[in-house]
Amino acid sequence: MSGLNDTKIRLQECGLTSSGLKTADVAVKSTAGKVFWISMSCESASVIQINDSTDDGGTDVWHYRIPDGGHAHVNFDPPLECATGIYLDIPTGEPNVVVGYI
Repeated sequence: MSGLNDTKIRLQECGLTSSGLKTADVAVKSTAGKVFWISMSCESASVIQINDSTDDGGTDVWHYRIPDGGHAHVNFDPPLECATGIYLDIPTGEPNVVVGYI
């Protein structure tokens, strides 16, 4: 194996996982964690936030506005640190979101 397959295996070995497709507010992880990447797309304008929380009441550690028909993939280096939990908050729109985290 080489290249992308090697990278995927190393990430799996260190515990990196994916939230799967999310389209609404959800607790991605209910304990402390780190967000390494996020992929997003939408048909209508949307706002996406990552909260350091297990519910919608936590501290926003990141937010992004996606225009109509937009898409983006963001890598965090260093990763976003969440001391309480990782909560995906979608206050506006109906985007498709996948979060890569530990």
